[in-house]
Amino acid sequence: MILITDLNSITTKFQNSIITLGNFDGLHLGHQELIKMIISRARETDGTSLVVTFRPHPLKILAPEKCPPLISIYEEKIRLFERLGIDVLVKIPFNVDFSTMPPRDFVKNILCDMLGAKEIYVGYNYRFGKGREGNIQMLKKLGEELGFTVREVEQISIGSEVISSTKIRQLLKDGEVEHASRLLGRSYAITGIVVRGDGRGKGLGFPTANIVPKHMIIPANGVYAVRLFVRDRLYDGIANIGLRPTFSKETLTVEVNIFNFNEDIYSEEVSLFFISRIREEKKFHGAGELVRQIEKDLIKAKEILAGYPAAETLAHVI
Repeated sequence: MILITDLNSITTKFQNSIITLGNFDGLHLGHQELIKMIISRARETDGTSLVVTFRPHPLKILAPEKCPPLISIYEEKIRLFERLGIDVLVKIPFNVDFSTMPPRDFVKNILCDMLGAKEIYVGYNYRFGKGREGNIQMLKKLGEELGFTVREVEQISIGSEVISSTKIRQLLKDGEVEHASRLLGRSYAITGIVVRGDGRGKGLGFPTANIVPKHMIIPANGVYAVRLFVRDRLYDGIANIGLRPTFSKETLTVEVNIFNFNEDIYSEEVSLFFISRIREEKKFHGAGELVRQIEKDLIKAKEILAGYPAAETLAHVI
């Protein structure tokens, strides 16, 4: 895959490009179907499959207060695109100056002159250009003038459920990681750095790795069956997200007890995959009651993970 992060670095015009555009936050199953369409079409026409997206999310520049927390981080998104098999990923730097570009200039100067658009696939509600003045109808008229075809794609559904990034964000906030994973087409994962905690877990007999996440969305407080990717290996584990009310803590933590693991991984980056939520976080009457609950949670986590093939998780290591 060719990654372009600066339009000025393009020295040769692409030919016969099959293009799709969008923010693609989370690269969920709906996005993946759209990407598969342009890849298939590019193969049929001996063209180039090309995705155009933006960094940062336009709302971060235009209306920060309205910008949602993003499902994917930059590095993860690039890897996901690459795995899907597209030829070229164009990440346009989005700033105030770029936001003032008239719709026609964006289409002619960038999509046609720079990227060689032959066909453009967009969602049914796609808007573009200054003030979001451009729409599907305008894009089709420009296609007739400039020589490209527009393919309008309806939202993708699973059964009767429409797949959307907004829906997935809410599911994660509610702790419904299994449902979110079905719409993503993979287990939701966060990456982060392992830091030193207060040693409370070790004192209880369940040592944990404390993770400071890079991702903006952390699933709801509670206990989860998880898998952790560290040092090129995948381990089963159990994670607690929350404020540790039994010990009157007030800082949100992400702690993971890694099964069959006893290595020093402080300051290392890890990826944490959420497989299933076991229970909500709650306050216990002392350490003894907490330990008994943790023992029950461990049994439950191992049962869940035994029924979820590790190969499915490993296929999406970020």
